[in-house]
Amino acid sequence: MSAVSTLDDRTASAIRQALSAAAAGRLADACSIGEQALEAGGEPAALHAMLGALRTRRGDLEGAIRHLAKAHELRPQDILIAKNLATALAQIGRHREALDVLPEALAKQDPSLHLLRLRGFLAQSLADFESAVKAYEHVVGAAPNDWESWNNLGNARRALDDHLGSLEASTRAVELNASSGPVRLNYATSLEYAGKVEEAEQELRRMALEFPNDANTMRELFLLLKNQYRDEDATEAIEEAVRRSPRDIDLGLSLASHQLAQRHHAASEEAYRRVLTIDPDNALAWLGVATVMDHLNRIDELAAWAKEAEAKSIAKEGLSFIKAFDHRRAKRYAEGLAELSHVPEELETARRQQLLGQLLEGTGQFDDAFAAFESMNAIIRDDRSDPAARARAYRDLIRQTRDTLTPEWASSWRKAELEERPSPAFLVGFPRSGTTLLDTILMSHPLTEVLEEEPTLVHATEALGGFDAIPAASADMIERARDAYFETARKLTPLDPGKLLIDKNPLSMNYVPVIRRLFPDAKIILALRHPCDVVLSCYITNFQPNNAMANFLSLDTAAELYDLTFSYFEKARELLQPAVHTVVYENIVADRDRELRPLLDFLGLEWDERLLDHQTTAKKRGHIKTASYAQVVEPIYTRSAGRWVNYRKHLEPVIPTLLPWVEKFGYEV
Repeated sequence: MSAVSTLDDRTASAIRQALSAAAAGRLADACSIGEQALEAGGEPAALHAMLGALRTRRGDLEGAIRHLAKAHELRPQDILIAKNLATALAQIGRHREALDVLPEALAKQDPSLHLLRLRGFLAQSLADFESAVKAYEHVVGAAPNDWESWNNLGNARRALDDHLGSLEASTRAVELNASSGPVRLNYATSLEYAGKVEEAEQELRRMALEFPNDANTMRELFLLLKNQYRDEDATEAIEEAVRRSPRDIDLGLSLASHQLAQRHHAASEEAYRRVLTIDPDNALAWLGVATVMDHLNRIDELAAWAKEAEAKSIAKEGLSFIKAFDHRRAKRYAEGLAELSHVPEELETARRQQLLGQLLEGTGQFDDAFAAFESMNAIIRDDRSDPAARARAYRDLIRQTRDTLTPEWASSWRKAELEERPSPAFLVGFPRSGTTLLDTILMSHPLTEVLEEEPTLVHATEALGGFDAIPAASADMIERARDAYFETARKLTPLDPGKLLIDKNPLSMNYVPVIRRLFPDAKIILALRHPCDVVLSCYITNFQPNNAMANFLSLDTAAELYDLTFSYFEKARELLQPAVHTVVYENIVADRDRELRPLLDFLGLEWDERLLDHQTTAKKRGHIKTASYAQVVEPIYTRSAGRWVNYRKHLEPVIPTLLPWVEKFGYEV
């Protein structure tokens, strides 16, 4: 406030009395004195300012704001009044009004820099990052040792995608205060966004040791590793975060959700149920358990779980989500839509949009279904790991590798005498071509062991020295790579003598040169399905968006990847002449016996009638790692053959890309 001596005697006396009462702890009396002075015609700006300060001390922020707003109206350039009013407004969340009280010109007049710091905070809270950056830059220019403002400046610059500027500010904040956990976390995040991912990981791991009880560090490490699809490392990080803060619901849900994304269903269900021991009514945990049951085809349990959730009066949105799941599995599509209408869009957004699309498709509302699937993919595309860039890098890698395949390259392979050992068979095919149905059928045979989408060839290729090592690989190098292959396989299946190992992984289509180099006599089963059905199915499936699957977040990149993958496969097939047998999905639908018998002959296996009862095998199998878990327990049906026709107008832009393959494989559009 202005000096008392500039006030009239009556106002000055009232202020002295009020402040004396306040100093004695009699805040109510102090306020009463001020109110009486106002009624008696005292100087309004000074009295409103004092009453605002007194009511703030009493905790009456609304009353304080009424007085301070009147004082500010009378003295808009008074720094102390502006500070008190803006602070009170900020304390009750009225950030926009608070920022309006502190225009840049006024804030810069405060020699203490408090108003600029407050202006920066308010602007940042309102996502006005440009104003926040200006405020913080002015502060650190005048007070270069203000680590908090450097830290906040780093965060504001990062929000504007100024990642190098963010790192510069965050680095300065850490130099000034390396003991602050939040500052260190922001520094690690700035490193990650600036593309220094390894340094970010190193910083977080240092912090994990320096702050052994801090769960936030492990949470951030988990997110960093998860964005790199280093799933095992990410699992270790989130498990450690939960160990450090076992009653943190958000951490528990993150662990459960991550385990579910990895299709570690038992671990996921255990984690969701652990959350329910802490918060029995947690709707997301109830929904998580329902999702696990859905994935494991525990249909009866899912129905019972929905009834139990209803009996326990779980929050409406969570209960409706669970019931919508149950209705979809029971093909009660209209009932499912009615339940899903009660679920807000912000709850489990991508999963909700996928379920919405499935239910709409079930009722024949194909345009609306496609819109839901579009929304699902748009949500996933917005992930901080930049799926579009990762998808492009994956396509570029396939294109580059395909272009390497020339007659000269193939003829340059070094001859190598290899030890005799049984070769696996490889089940490949573009995702959603029926590979899961086919591997379930083959799993029914007593003389097969089936691996489902395991990194056997990845590990073998690494042991070989990478793709570039193929031509010059010696027998010893190849044997080491084969050993690595079987070492990975042995951890997953017994490798019983006399049984044929069938390694199913759709995009092993892009590993034909590796397969041919390691296992020259290996047989390859190619699963084939109408290209339009395949691309549609990829687009409307909620895959975990690793580098390959990120291509399915838009139709054009899905079609481009299909074209690249088959051009690669056909080129490798022509040059390297592997043994390939094609199984057509639509033929399995039409006549299983006729389509499967030649396959068994190709594999050197006797016919077994159990091959025709894939449903029993699928139910015994329980855990199915792919997105086809819901279909393989059903009878073989025709509705997926020609499904794309319902979405023809949406597929028109990519049909020219797919047309050469449609014609080559004998299909029609």
